[in-house]
Amino acid sequence: MKKIIALSSLGLAGLASLPAQAESTFTSPATTGSTATARLDFSIVIPQVLFLRVGTSAGNTSTTATIDTPTFTVPAANLGDASAIAGVGGDLTAGAVTVRVYGNGGNISLNSATTGPLTTGTAGETIPWSQISVTGAALAATTSGFTNAAITHPAFNTGASGGNGTASTLTATNRLVRVEGKWTYSYLNTGIPAAGTYGGTVAKNGRVTYTATQL
Repeated sequence: MKKIIALSSLGLAGLASLPAQAESTFTSPATTGSTATARLDFSIVIPQVLFLRVGTSAGNTSTTATIDTPTFTVPAANLGDASAIAGVGGDLTAGAVTVRVYGNGGNISLNSATTGPLTTGTAGETIPWSQISVTGAALAATTSGFTNAAITHPAFNTGASGGNGTASTLTATNRLVRVEGKWTYSYLNTGIPAAGTYGGTVAKNGRVTYTATQL
């Protein structure tokens, strides 16, 4: 009995070492109208991806470290007169940035986060994020495969400690989101703060972090 088991194990090991064979059919005897068939089962594996661009990017599959710096300089003659101040900077210049989002896993949530009002670094000298206006619009030219239109900007958190803003949802079609547009920022200029440079660094609460989340 032990020898029989040993021989059977050896035979199975030999079969396991043989290369995999495609399906085949042998028909014999074959006459007119006889058939032989062989089948293949195909699979295509698609990875799930998520991409967010706000500002400068080297490409639609790139992780780019460049952080754009929209800057607003108020003319002395217009200080606090509620005339909106256009910015400079941004990859589209004049305080405007490219926004592009794509994913293939369903709806996507888009949000902003702040760390508190912009400040000069001196206690009591602050400008709230409610003074920054954002206007959405389509890009001048459409990228192939994308829907080019105004994208709703997730409202800033204007609280004393900042935090996540009010998220917007990008709705998928057949689980795909492929949208692009531009955001143009301006300073509303409705108050007269103390002189100085507000924001511009993380320490002065000048950074906004945008996050795309797969839902």
